[in-house]
Amino acid sequence: MFFYTYNALTPEQIAEKLGKRPLAASVSPIFDGLAGKDLKVILDSGTTLELKFESADSVLVSENGSEAVGAAYKAMKQKEVVLVSFLIPGTFRGWNIMIETGVRKVTAFEVWFCGYKDNREVQREIHYGYAECGCGTGDPGSRHHITNRLECKGLYWKDDLGIEMLNFFPSVMYSTFVEISNPRGGITVSAPSDFIKVTDNLFIYSRVECEYSGTLVLEVIDLFKVTSVGVRLGFDENDALEYRMYHADGTITGQGATYEAMTDSGTEIHLGGIAQNKEKGARAVYRPKYMHPDMTWEETKKMAEETRSTFGADSIMPGGNNMPLSDYMVGKQFTLRFDDGGPVWEYDVTSISSLRWRNEGESEWHEEQYEAFEPADNLIFFSHYHTGDPRYRCVANAIDFRNGLVTCIDGVLGNGRTEWEVGHKALFGILEAEGVTAPLVRRHEITKELTGKSFSWTYSDTMTSIHVYSSPESYSWTIFLPNGSGGMMWSSPCIYVKLREDAYLMSWVEETCNGMQGTFVFNPNIMHDAGFFYGIGDGGLKLTSFGAYARHCGDFDILKYFDQKNR
Repeated sequence: MFFYTYNALTPEQIAEKLGKRPLAASVSPIFDGLAGKDLKVILDSGTTLELKFESADSVLVSENGSEAVGAAYKAMKQKEVVLVSFLIPGTFRGWNIMIETGVRKVTAFEVWFCGYKDNREVQREIHYGYAECGCGTGDPGSRHHITNRLECKGLYWKDDLGIEMLNFFPSVMYSTFVEISNPRGGITVSAPSDFIKVTDNLFIYSRVECEYSGTLVLEVIDLFKVTSVGVRLGFDENDALEYRMYHADGTITGQGATYEAMTDSGTEIHLGGIAQNKEKGARAVYRPKYMHPDMTWEETKKMAEETRSTFGADSIMPGGNNMPLSDYMVGKQFTLRFDDGGPVWEYDVTSISSLRWRNEGESEWHEEQYEAFEPADNLIFFSHYHTGDPRYRCVANAIDFRNGLVTCIDGVLGNGRTEWEVGHKALFGILEAEGVTAPLVRRHEITKELTGKSFSWTYSDTMTSIHVYSSPESYSWTIFLPNGSGGMMWSSPCIYVKLREDAYLMSWVEETCNGMQGTFVFNPNIMHDAGFFYGIGDGGLKLTSFGAYARHCGDFDILKYFDQKNR
């Protein structure tokens, strides 16, 4: 899903795909206990729904006393909660109603197509209220409510179509998912989400895949048995209608740490300075795809030529916790020789901020500014441009002077999908230097050891985020809200490399976002990292450094699902 291109749909196309009387598909048994019953739903928003269930799949719907309209519906039951889903014929609207029977509390999701910038995106408005039925009348006096009780939980699901999914909830307003049964999946995707408490073990979870298909997913989750019933409404990558109800069985993969006050019950979302839109269906949504317009190569090149800066510009991560610059390499001459016909670079480091490099066999030296850090003993991480390169190449080299090994994250502008986002790859090789004997075969290597781990990173007094390494090739980051709960999120593909037991390298590109590459070396012994950002950001082409202190936030037992997929 991460790299799919989704077509914009016209209202006419949506109407045709919905048909005259849309009905959710399903393969699991439906709940037919509503047939022959009448139900009145009174919502605090002022909306009243009168529902006359004529059969197990047909209902007459009257909204606020209007003339009743016949609709097809489907229902499923999760313990004491009945989930009813229907769309109003001849419209783009519908309702997903969750009734906690016995106590008669109701949470209703009013849904409609014609979302932000694209008709295919599903919008939702949440209504709370109660139901009057044969089991009682009058207001029961309490409601379901939003919650932080699911925050930082991880779940594995397999639904009744065999679709396997990992969910992560590092936020109270966002979630991520990884499609592990999809051969094109495996990359972490983030989506704005709702978390609602029904009881101590029953929760309502929803997400809208806003930057992608626009699909709504709505589930009632039972954490006692780790099962769910849900509805999926939207259009897939082929623009086919996907409206189905399902049952899924799951496993809790882990529980990360949360950082609100112990007395915070999570019944409010403290957005702080995030702008709040009061329109119907509005929610806080991070839409980076629309924040960074696409550029041609000529536009990219012009910006890079006019704006290129080296360590002087503001970093995308506010400074404060950077490691001290290292003079370890000053006065050293060495060669980095990369495998499989890769480059061979000779270095002469002249000061703590300047070096010379050249390709093997080249007579002329190239002078560059650089910065270097020593995140682990005798392991140096440094970065610089290749001035004059037609794609504005920038290298980040991690050299293990103790063991004679090197890993380079080799970055350029242009990734094959856009001309301005960074494309990168990992190069592995050896160090040739006086007093160093490099191994013949052993190299740094791509690792899965970080998969499932979670850390918080504090870059400065004003910037902290949570990383969840949610697949072997991707991760997510979550920005904290003022009260310490998780807020806005995004995710990206990445590269994980094990350098030594005390040093791991990670590199990612914030694709479909700002397009910049971040690379750091992390030392788990001191819980500190050192890194560099490179790419076209606000103000032009930048190479900047950063550093952060880490805290362990928890582990998720997920690697086995990817290993099973690969067998």
